[in-house]
Amino acid sequence: MEEKDYTTINGNSLVQPRTSIIYRPPKEKEPLLPRIISVILHPLFMVIYTVVLIFMYTDFKFLFANQFIRFMTPVFFFSCIIPATGLYFLRLTNIVRDFRLDNKNDWALPITVFFLSYSLLFYYFFSAKLYIWFLSVVLIPLILLVIYVIISRFWRISAYMMSIGGLIGCILSVCYHVKGLNLPVLFIILFILAGCLAVARLMLKRSTPAQVYAGFLVGFAMSYLTVWIGAYWGFVLFLKNL
Repeated sequence: MEEKDYTTINGNSLVQPRTSIIYRPPKEKEPLLPRIISVILHPLFMVIYTVVLIFMYTDFKFLFANQFIRFMTPVFFFSCIIPATGLYFLRLTNIVRDFRLDNKNDWALPITVFFLSYSLLFYYFFSAKLYIWFLSVVLIPLILLVIYVIISRFWRISAYMMSIGGLIGCILSVCYHVKGLNLPVLFIILFILAGCLAVARLMLKRSTPAQVYAGFLVGFAMSYLTVWIGAYWGFVLFLKNL
């Protein structure tokens, strides 16, 4: 970038530009593979992946045969399309400065959009009178969002790792406490993906190791407990109705 310095010659009003060069180092190019992993395992996709896995590995595919699209349409719309579209228009109108929301002053409207969208998702399935444990599954994004906002007021935590930790905790809790399933191959794959995402976030310098570990543990613990409570509550209500 050039910077011009104007000087007066012999007391006259004539000015002559003097040009100096300001060196700005080029931006370091981010590695491609970590960026691809971060896109594929983006937090906006985690609810979709969770419901798909529940259909694939539990008896949901038999209990709700031929209703996969009916389930996935509101999940895709409320957990992905509305938040992504809302964030896009907020960026387009310069209400937020970037899609990463690095500046906390930009959080108010995007967080409100996410919260309302996840609330509508929960209300949709609640009004359909589905199982309590499944309602707890779609409640997890709301809980993690609130926890993320609270923690981030004091310390930055990895939203990506919270999300994939939430997915793994949810699936493990559904398998063990709701369906009585043991799926070691699936669990190994999920933990490998979580490891790949953690390495990707570190390579991109988006998070520190402490933020990565804390994000995963918080997401895993809260989602596991939420589904476990939902399963226990549903069981108690079932016994009361006998």
